[in-house]
Amino acid sequence: MATTKQSYGSTATPTQNVQVIAPATLIAGYTFDAMYDGATFTVTVPDGGVVKGQRFIVPFSPPPMAVAVGVPTDGGNIESGGPGGAAPTFAAKGNRSSSEGIPTGVWRDNLCDCCKFGPCHPHFLNAWLCRPLLMGQILTRMKMTWLGQRTPTTGSINDSRTDVDELWRNTFRNLVVLTVVFYLLMSMTSTPQTMDPTMPSLSGFNATTAIDGSSGQPHIITYDEMSASDKVKYTLNGWISTFFFVYTMYILIQLRATLRHVYSIPEESCLCMYSLGLCGNNPRDGICGNSSSSGSVPIGWEDVCCSFWCPMCVTAQMARHTVDYDERRGVCFNSVGVEGWDDDEAYAGVEGGVGEGSVLVV
Repeated sequence: MATTKQSYGSTATPTQNVQVIAPATLIAGYTFDAMYDGATFTVTVPDGGVVKGQRFIVPFSPPPMAVAVGVPTDGGNIESGGPGGAAPTFAAKGNRSSSEGIPTGVWRDNLCDCCKFGPCHPHFLNAWLCRPLLMGQILTRMKMTWLGQRTPTTGSINDSRTDVDELWRNTFRNLVVLTVVFYLLMSMTSTPQTMDPTMPSLSGFNATTAIDGSSGQPHIITYDEMSASDKVKYTLNGWISTFFFVYTMYILIQLRATLRHVYSIPEESCLCMYSLGLCGNNPRDGICGNSSSSGSVPIGWEDVCCSFWCPMCVTAQMARHTVDYDERRGVCFNSVGVEGWDDDEAYAGVEGGVGEGSVLVV
């Protein structure tokens, strides 16, 4: 992923070159600062300038073997210095952690490490048996509402760390209530027969299987043969389950995109989807491009594909990323899924203005 070149001169510390993806259209000579674990280096735009998304090589000394990600604090095209003439600050990152131990730049572990702490660990049980519960806990850690948004009181949602209102405190409760209501409605609208998806009826609905009272043999009942009340129940059941699936999928995608944005984790998979030009042309802008809502971070194809195909693994991975379960005891039924959680713990060490969505240094 990284393009590196080593220069072995007479100095003791070799210079490493890194490949930068331009965050915006920049004129020649424009400079900005990049930081990595407290070390700062200057990136100078080469002759001819660069356009957004263009790759160019810059020298990078401290520290070696780094992978960096950053975001301009004001966004958009940059043709001069930042506010007051000062160059905007970019934050570099690699396989490192915030001051509280949450990794930035890479996921803490792999997508399929669900059983890393054993099959009886609370985060695995919630991800397997009641995924919305675990999603509510992660949303609460990230100070997000039950609608999958951070609602900033100051600054821009494009900042990784931004002050938010107190709506997030009810997120876990709202997810629990919504999940309980969903299962109650599903139970109330279920038909007495068991659906048999292999027997479609002429009306386009699945058939149902019932036991014939006289012969004791299974009898196929189509939608057209259902009673009027069962038809209503069956239709409502389908709509309710579809709504809940779409809602949980939307929340999961938003949550994963937010974690990548806050912890500067670039996409590694599904990048070929951008070349198709169907939705989005650039990973920095996401699938919605520049028209993305101000209340959302850029959503990538990787977020969509992983959430759709592996929702359990994705949810469990996000739970492990935001908490080090080697050091913290997980619990099933509190609002954050861990003991002794501090409200600001997920954002400890995260710098304002940093985010995966605008610039990538690889």
